[in-house]
This record gives sequence, C-alpha cells and structure tokens, in this order.
Amino acid sequence: MADRPRWTEEAVLRAITRGEIEVRRSARRKKTIAVSKEIDTYVLSTPVRYSVEQNIRSLTDLFNRLSAKDHSSAADLEELADEMSRRYFAGRLRANSIRWVSNQNVSRWASTTTSTGDIRVSHRLQAVPRWVLETVIVHELAHLQIGPHSKEFHQLADRHPRQADAKLFLDGFSAGERFGRGT
Repeated sequence: MADRPRWTEEAVLRAITRGEIEVRRSARRKKTIAVSKEIDTYVLSTPVRYSVEQNIRSLTDLFNRLSAKDHSSAADLEELADEMSRRYFAGRLRANSIRWVSNQNVSRWASTTTSTGDIRVSHRLQAVPRWVLETVIVHELAHLQIGPHSKEFHQLADRHPRQADAKLFLDGFSAGERFGRGT
C-alpha cells in the first residue's frame, strides 16, 4: 500500500472545513471521542462541549495513527485485489471493478456479480485488520470462477491461510455491530 501523508494540525482543520472530517456532537457522549470511517469521510463523534481547536494536537496524533492502519481508499482496494489475485490465483482471477459500498446489510460483507466481474465490498470492512479484508477479497475473487458456495468453491476460497480466522472475526464483528445498535 502507498505511504500515507502525515496529518498536520492545519490539514485536520482544513479537512473539517471541507467536510472530509464530519464532527458529530452528542449530549449523550460525556468524555470520550470516537472516529469512524464512512466511505470517504471520517466521522468524529464528540461530547457537545468538546473543542476541536483546543484538542487539535491529540486529534492530529489520532488521525496519524489511523492513517498508518488505513486500507480504505478505492485505490488501496484495487491494489489489494490485484495483490490477492497474484498471490492466490496466479493473477488469473481479476475483478472488472472493485469498490466500497454502503448498502450491504449486517450479514453481508461483500458481493460479486459473476456475469460482469464487479465486486462490491461493505464500507464496514474499512475498520477491520488487513488480513480480514484480504480473506473477503479472496472469497469474492473465487466467485469469479465458481458462483455458488460449493465444495469446489470453498477449496478455491480457502487458499488464504486465515480464512477460518476471518470467519470467526467477522462473526464477532457482526455481533458487536448488532449489540451496538441494541438489536
């Protein structure tokens, strides 16, 4: 993945002004802040009285730490899909397009249209470790060769050595999302 530019205090403030970082203030949030990613926008959840300007140094540090782990740009997703194709399928299985989407339901992490070779990946996976995203992409690339979840399909998709670990991770991640919504 390409090196990311380091955030500066000025860059964080500019990103807020341009709407690339959306500040959401909540009366229910008393002390903590949280950052999440929604496709191309960071969401900074803060208490009502939180001052971005007074905390700009710690926010800049936070965004720099997030950027070091981030694999969420469209270019990163394409690059990762190409890498997974080379590593596990000798470059034979390539998506026509791969992109982040926000319309996948809680139990769906990604989908592939085999007739067009298009892969869509849930934006919720922007928050997972890279190895988890790798397994999802390998799974979707396998669908380009075998559509249904057959024994042959799973042999192909299980070429990623952490496929079983990723299933456990995603089951827990999904349960955490449901619990967080109170369902």
